[in-house]
Amino acid sequence: MTPKKYTLQDIAELAQVSRGTVDRVVNKRGKVSKKAQKKVEDVLKRLDYTPNLIARSLKRNQNLVIAVVIPIHNEHDIYWHQCAQGIAEAERKWGQFGIILKYFHYHKNQESFASMFSQAIEMDPNAILMAPIHYEELKTLFSDAEAKDIPIGLINTPIEEIDYMTFVGQDYQKSGRLAAQLMANLIGSDPHNKILVAHLGVDTDHAVHLHAKEKGFRAYFDEHFPGLKIDTVSYSSDDVVENMDADLSNITGIYVTTSKTHLLSDYLDKHPKIKVIGYDLVPKNVVQLQQGNINILLNQNPKLQGDTGISSLAEHLLYNTDIPQKRLFPIDIVMTENLESYC
Repeated sequence: MTPKKYTLQDIAELAQVSRGTVDRVVNKRGKVSKKAQKKVEDVLKRLDYTPNLIARSLKRNQNLVIAVVIPIHNEHDIYWHQCAQGIAEAERKWGQFGIILKYFHYHKNQESFASMFSQAIEMDPNAILMAPIHYEELKTLFSDAEAKDIPIGLINTPIEEIDYMTFVGQDYQKSGRLAAQLMANLIGSDPHNKILVAHLGVDTDHAVHLHAKEKGFRAYFDEHFPGLKIDTVSYSSDDVVENMDADLSNITGIYVTTSKTHLLSDYLDKHPKIKVIGYDLVPKNVVQLQQGNINILLNQNPKLQGDTGISSLAEHLLYNTDIPQKRLFPIDIVMTENLESYC
């Protein structure tokens, strides 16, 4: 169990003094009565508390603004809803230390993203956390942010051409290779096997991370099962049932690179022998996993991505410390046998 991280307010309540008194004792500044100082020191000793930079940051007496540029989310886009939940948790955690979040939600098109990103830059925030799209068309906007020395944190999609401060996510090529290895174990080595890579619910023209997944997936099979047939389908909307015209009767396995594997449920009901690997523990995916339509879900933990993205930038702004340029999460393999431990 992770030890509880006590805030100055926690300590103040335990010692029955003000938070300012705790701050003065911890940072050894200002006058404190002997009685109050003993109360605080007794609590610190009992908690085995070590003074940290969070306490010292309180002397700043100014707010620090992080602009959050992420897609609009709703009940149909659970991935970004979960990411937003993580961001909100980080906002509550860091708000007491003067971190303020300003939100710029965009629709998943170039015009909306450009408008929201421009507004975020014009506000001149202390940092920007964003899920970027349409990078090639909007290089000048990224240059504007860099010219203002605004630290940029990226979630979900890494863009190596820009000078970002930190990226939070996974190694997507390795994620694709892992999916391929798992798929090979599921379908065996029959040379007549045919696999479908499905990009669902995302405009793949601007989804760098999806291309990386497919690249890793194909590279693994090229190395270990050369000649195996792999096709790709892409649908930017969620209307897969209406639009998909692929004949799945000759498909052995499907690798869905997004969190929307559940969109194939009607097809999978008709083809129960197809082995399926997808992403993320969104409720509809979990149901399909429990019903056997999905064999494996690779969890990207969007909620933790959002929390970590904000926390990383907050640590840098408050403490002026270096933070890792890449925070790569482990790739969780979730099946029916271990699903309970994740839910």
